Amino acid sequence: MKLKITYPFYISAAFLLALQSCSVKRATINQNAAIDSSLVKIKLQEKKVFNFENEGISFSNDFPSARFNQLNKVNDSTFNMTIEPENKPINQSPWFAFKVWSRGQKNVYVNLLYPENKHRYQPKISSDGLQWETLKEVKLNKDKNQASFKLAISKDTLLVAAQEIIASNQSYQWMDQLAKKYALDKKVIGYSIGGKPIVALNSKKSDGKKIVVVLSRQHPPEISGYFAMVQFVETLLGNTQLAKDFIKKYELVVIPMINPDGVDEGNWRHSFAGVDLNRDWIDFKQPETKAVKDYLLAKVKKQNAKVYFALDFHSTYNDVLYTNEDRPDTNRPGLTNAWVKGLHDFEGQNKTTVKPSGNGGNVSKAWLGKVLNAEALTYEVGDNTPREYIKQKATKVAEVLMTELLK
Repeated sequence: MKLKITYPFYISAAFLLALQSCSVKRATINQNAAIDSSLVKIKLQEKKVFNFENEGISFSNDFPSARFNQLNKVNDSTFNMTIEPENKPINQSPWFAFKVWSRGQKNVYVNLLYPENKHRYQPKISSDGLQWETLKEVKLNKDKNQASFKLAISKDTLLVAAQEIIASNQSYQWMDQLAKKYALDKKVIGYSIGGKPIVALNSKKSDGKKIVVVLSRQHPPEISGYFAMVQFVETLLGNTQLAKDFIKKYELVVIPMINPDGVDEGNWRHSFAGVDLNRDWIDFKQPETKAVKDYLLAKVKKQNAKVYFALDFHSTYNDVLYTNEDRPDTNRPGLTNAWVKGLHDFEGQNKTTVKPSGNGGNVSKAWLGKVLNAEALTYEVGDNTPREYIKQKATKVAEVLMTELLK
């Protein structure tokens, strides 16, 4: 039985379908951001439609978040698709996404080839970008550097991707809707190398002295973490009495998409500079991370505020929490331990693994803890964690956080 997944809490079907039908345009450098286009250090894909007239089959990587690098016909129904990263070295996050259609109904066989990497994500398919099915019948070779599967195609475009596609325009639309619904301030705090805005949202009902920070999408393919972030934020902003009491006392600051260039280019991991942004939280050489740092520092200074809790959402193979080492001198000592306990109580026997790490690293949680004295951690959501369970856990940990902070 195929698993069918829907996400009604995102954006309208009409809007998503419009996005899916549009070809991606190369991002232009935003002149106001004074960023030199020579900073683009990755190899950009050749985005186009690949037509095989004799077979009546077409493939496309000409849309936001698409990725494949080469396409070769093996026979009239079989195609080899090469999947390569934006640059090297890089971790094993081999994202792929493409569209395929034909003149009539037929089966097409696709071999995903990874010249120097291994297959990771179980392919997902969608006819509308809203409902996604996990493709069950996928064959891997012995070295796991080739994944083969059959697709039933027709005149209707079929989307195939490593995970559900949430491109930058869809994320920006969610930000706009969130800001309108909950009367949030929405501010462009900087620009990516490709000229895309880095957006911060903040609530306005508190005195601004106590802050909670939420970050997401430093790494483009990490969709399950993004889903958790959306549910977490919407729970904190919700209409429950707990949420209303929380927002009156704490300012919520959300930066939902720190790497929009990587998101739209279909990058495995990096920014346009070929850099892992979550390893740039000491030197801040990249405009994206520097924008976040400058914004948070200025806000804390201007408002004479303290950051009590910070959560950076990511994805990996299985659910993991990366915490800072316990400190007695944060702005709310013990909060992380109480938050983790609340999650574990909810999970029962299958508890999320907790991995404490040093506070002096070059990742976001280390800087947030060391410089802003926040209780900070990284929430890694599993690639294949059931999407409904992601929502349930994100709701629960948001409730636990609010309860603890209101004590």
